[in-house]
Amino acid sequence: MLRDSSIAYSGLTANEVTQLRIHYGYNEISSKGERSFFSRLLGVLLEPMIFLLISIGFLYYFIGDAMEAVMLSCSVVLIVMITLYQEGKTENALSALKNLASPRTNVIRDGVMRKVDGREIVPGDIIFLSEGDRVPADSEVLETDHLMMDESLLTGESVPILKTISKEIFCGSLVVAGQAFCSVGQIGNQTQIGKIGQKIANEKQSKTLLEMEVARLVKGIFIFAIIVCCLLTIYLGLTTNDWTRGILAGLTLAIGILPEELPLVLTIFFAFGAYRLSKRSVLARKTSIIETLGAASVLCTDKTGTITQNKMTIKCLVGTNSEVFDVSNTLSNPMSEGIIELLKYGILASKSNAIDPMDKCFFEMVKEFKIQIDTIKSPLVIAKEFPISHQLLALTQVWNLPGENETKYLVATKGAPEAVITLCKLSKNDADEILAQVTSLAKRGLRMLAVARSKEFVKNIPDSPNEIEFEWLGLVGLEDPIRSEVPAAVRLAYQAGIRIIMITGDYPETAKNIATQIGLQNHNKVMTGNELNVLSDSEYRNAVLNCNIFARVSPDDKWRLVGVLKKEGEIVAMTGDGVNDAPALKTAHIGVAMGMRGTDVAREAAEIVLLDDSFSSILNAVEEGRHIYVNLKKALGYIIAVHIPIIGAAFFPTLFHLPNVILSAIHIVFLEMIIDPTSTLVFEKEPIELSTMASPPRDISRPLLDKNLFIVSLLQGLMSLTAVISTYYYVTLFEMTVSSNPLIPTTASFVTLIFSNLLIILVNRNWSLTIFESIKVKNSALPYVMGGTLLFLFSAIYIPFLQSVFHFTSLSFRLVGACLIISILSIIWFEFGKLYIRNRS
Repeated sequence: MLRDSSIAYSGLTANEVTQLRIHYGYNEISSKGERSFFSRLLGVLLEPMIFLLISIGFLYYFIGDAMEAVMLSCSVVLIVMITLYQEGKTENALSALKNLASPRTNVIRDGVMRKVDGREIVPGDIIFLSEGDRVPADSEVLETDHLMMDESLLTGESVPILKTISKEIFCGSLVVAGQAFCSVGQIGNQTQIGKIGQKIANEKQSKTLLEMEVARLVKGIFIFAIIVCCLLTIYLGLTTNDWTRGILAGLTLAIGILPEELPLVLTIFFAFGAYRLSKRSVLARKTSIIETLGAASVLCTDKTGTITQNKMTIKCLVGTNSEVFDVSNTLSNPMSEGIIELLKYGILASKSNAIDPMDKCFFEMVKEFKIQIDTIKSPLVIAKEFPISHQLLALTQVWNLPGENETKYLVATKGAPEAVITLCKLSKNDADEILAQVTSLAKRGLRMLAVARSKEFVKNIPDSPNEIEFEWLGLVGLEDPIRSEVPAAVRLAYQAGIRIIMITGDYPETAKNIATQIGLQNHNKVMTGNELNVLSDSEYRNAVLNCNIFARVSPDDKWRLVGVLKKEGEIVAMTGDGVNDAPALKTAHIGVAMGMRGTDVAREAAEIVLLDDSFSSILNAVEEGRHIYVNLKKALGYIIAVHIPIIGAAFFPTLFHLPNVILSAIHIVFLEMIIDPTSTLVFEKEPIELSTMASPPRDISRPLLDKNLFIVSLLQGLMSLTAVISTYYYVTLFEMTVSSNPLIPTTASFVTLIFSNLLIILVNRNWSLTIFESIKVKNSALPYVMGGTLLFLFSAIYIPFLQSVFHFTSLSFRLVGACLIISILSIIWFEFGKLYIRNRS
């Protein structure tokens, strides 16, 4: 038993605490902290596409086109608002998770025990820990009453560890049994957790694949726009001798080439993707990371708390005469009286309201199987407990059994098989037979305990368990069970071409057993951290490429493993919940932390947080990432296709000196900033295609705008431009009379362009199904976009106020029908192309 704290320790004085805090600061792990509103705002404005949009706005203002500048400014404001709102929701959710984990600690100061916030602890403080407490700082045990610690968040090892005097206990560990007085050694960044936190804080934040892709795309568009600008300026300067006009026309064309709507489209896509994932308990700290997750080729996962439930359950019970009860096969293997007796005495050798997972699992099994443990009629009262010690790795409890004439005592014990064998004084042959069973079951990844009881009631409370004559009852096999959804998630990952690697601090046999249960490929091959550390660089690389299970590894080992995979060109996602996972989470392309069981350090290091801790949620996020990428390519193809007729229609009159414009500035602005971004919502709402998770990850060397997409989009755009110009000439030559309104050609050209845009949407929804086939696939945005666009179009044509704003005039329905036919002819070739490719394949 521990001494009274007022007699044993006086602790630090208030003045000493003040001086130490001035020197060491608060017991906090430094992090980047919560970003201020202005910091997040600046981060959004400096994004490549947003910066591009702002630059274009200034150019429009410079050349005197105030309307374009105002429209672009509104677009920037909208993008910033959406992005800041999404980031704000994410950071608020993380802050809520962090606030749940603020521990309070018993500390002795000025000779008095008091409870303070963990952040107020300083080196030299004397703290008192008891069952259920979280250790606030790295400390040394001064005095202990059988202190048992759960260090799984640091080591990945789910079995509690016995701590004796002078042993070190670590910040973040959980006391599962016993009590102790400890002296605080290291706080904050100097703790083991703190050092890991600093390592991830110093890790360079890399850009996502999409961010790098967009940066390349912006660079390419800029170069192309500059070249075209120079060519047009030179052409007009030489042919008209008006260089001022040539420069302004060149700048305007360059601005027309730049896709102003692309930043808004990207923001909308990722905001909707993040929203959908949040409904499936997945929190994206950075929305663009979702697309990167869709490209993941390797998923490295921790075992404890990620694949498993991080709790112990009883897997089997072995009674006397080697009778085995398999908990997973109860229908064909009913529980005998001997097995029930083994379980009952396991309960009597366990603490009530236990925190130790090995005690809790006995109570959970009794509850699950509805076993009554009060078969001894008289009520039992605990009389004495002999905790686990280094001398005897068994917990023994003495129960008071009141009788009519005299008090009797019943004794139950459970612990390491070797310890219980010693208490039962078994013969060598019996002991060897039992230990052979233990070895056999341990190879299945089970933790083995033995249970025994006193052969008869004792009259006096013993001074030591060794004084009792025990009767052997049997063995209990425990395991940290896998999460039920994991095997199906692993199968889905393999179907999607994703390699699964399990990296754990647990024992090789345990890791191998878990790998077998979840269906991990090559599950018979396991390598330990010690085996890896003696390999040369080339041998280490081969091991990482050929082995899927790594056991007894340290945080540095995990970090190095992820680094090797990245060097091999893999897109690595790393899942984990403990402090020991944080460096690898930060190094991986995508770090995925557990929200419920995960530590603050792990969540700080990750880009994705699983709020329900479900392993299958990571595959949902992968599916969403692939979904976004496919639909984003469709939207990008659409944007390119519709830009070509806009640019061509705006500058065709300039190049060929036509008397009337085909499209004016107000038409271009409205198309680029309202109609086009709204239309891309159709692609964002396209459902996930059946083949999304049945194909391997995309080749990251292929750009977002690849050659095939560019060629198809270019052809679609050129055909649309041909339709617009054809309409202009058709109306000018065959529909115009001396008394006709000169706005008719412009109006008809705009109608053809809108019809053409809508048809391009229908065609590009699916690159293998025809329009008539894909129209049967539900898309929640399609009716609203199509209906809203047509409503605007006819309102602009036939409502006088809008006619004056857009410089339109009324058209006959016959002429509107002609525009529709010309639009259909411009796009129908792509439908025939789909059928041709389908028949060839």
